[in-house]
Amino acid sequence: MSKKINAVTVLVFGLVIFFLQGEKNVLTAEPMNLKDNYPSLEIPVTEFGFRGVGVDGTGRLYLSSLLKNGVYLFPRGCRKQDCANFVKLSPPLSDPGKIVGLPRGGAFILLRLADRIDYVPANCGSVDCIRTIVLPKRPSYPSSGVVDPSTGTVWVTEQLADQISVIPKGCLHASCISSIELPSKDAGPSGISLDPGKGFWITERNVDRMAFLPNGCLSKSCIHEYSIPYRLSSIHPFSPVTMPDGMIAFLMMKGQMIGIGKMVDQGLTIHFYKIEEGIGRVKTILAGKNHDLILVTAGEKTHVGRLVLSASCLERKDGDGTGCLDLRVIPMDNGEPFGMYQGWGGDYWITLRNLDTVVRFRLTPNKCITAARNLAQSCYQSIAFSRQETLYHKNYHQEVSQ
Repeated sequence: MSKKINAVTVLVFGLVIFFLQGEKNVLTAEPMNLKDNYPSLEIPVTEFGFRGVGVDGTGRLYLSSLLKNGVYLFPRGCRKQDCANFVKLSPPLSDPGKIVGLPRGGAFILLRLADRIDYVPANCGSVDCIRTIVLPKRPSYPSSGVVDPSTGTVWVTEQLADQISVIPKGCLHASCISSIELPSKDAGPSGISLDPGKGFWITERNVDRMAFLPNGCLSKSCIHEYSIPYRLSSIHPFSPVTMPDGMIAFLMMKGQMIGIGKMVDQGLTIHFYKIEEGIGRVKTILAGKNHDLILVTAGEKTHVGRLVLSASCLERKDGDGTGCLDLRVIPMDNGEPFGMYQGWGGDYWITLRNLDTVVRFRLTPNKCITAARNLAQSCYQSIAFSRQETLYHKNYHQEVSQ
């Protein structure tokens, strides 16, 4: 009964606005029928809206929740909602996103809309022990981060501030943060990846470039930028991943294509791999252990798998994945992947932001990857959270994310 009342209220409000606008512009319209409009209002909405997932050096799992504005803490070995501890973050509507797990234990939670970073110590289980770092420049929108395990320093991209914030080990306030501006105005740094011993690769989403920040560089004068030589404009690179041999991979064109680059004497050369139709769009990638990329795609089905980065595969035409791309369907409710993290023992964790579910999967050859199209049932499991149905209209929901 309450759903009908709410639906009628929203309908009447919408009709009043519609007719007022019509009168102003001397327009007329046929009355809208409740029966026709109601199905567009009754849309299931997740209660949690999971985003980032990460693990620290102690094995503790962190899971950020957009709609609950907080983080779930899973002790090592905990794989159920019942044994997880939820900590609410502040301020409200801060949009907790990516998580940077620290080698010594603990994690940084990037609060995108709040322009802040929350530090959760390794043994922290309540809001009382969380420390908040207010970023020096606003708006900043901290979109991604990475930790250098050799120094404990955390590097964070600020997508709206066009800069990189450097947080030394032990720094928990704005006064000890260094900020590095990018050479290009309105670059929109969307992602960052560590190339151990060399520096950092940064995707500049708004200007279609890759930037390289060498070790020891603390100003824009020593940052190198490389244009992405693709035939289309507005390719919007994101999600950079550095391979063990120094090769850099990234997503572009909303995940319809993968760019794979390598430094040569002439600069950065890039091969492009187009995802074939029917698979969907790649949402996130990680470096595998066998010179390959681990992929998660979103479409009619959620696919997981790997792309081999051999020389023969890179030299092929766009979209020819014979023997190079191997994706399998996770046979469960279709979700929208957001975050992925490589856990212990060869397993991977992904969040499905439109489902109240977190999935762990493996890609063990012959056991998980068989002749079947689906991933073997024994090779994936989900942590399901209680779900709640509510009235919602998609036209009033917008999100600043890739």
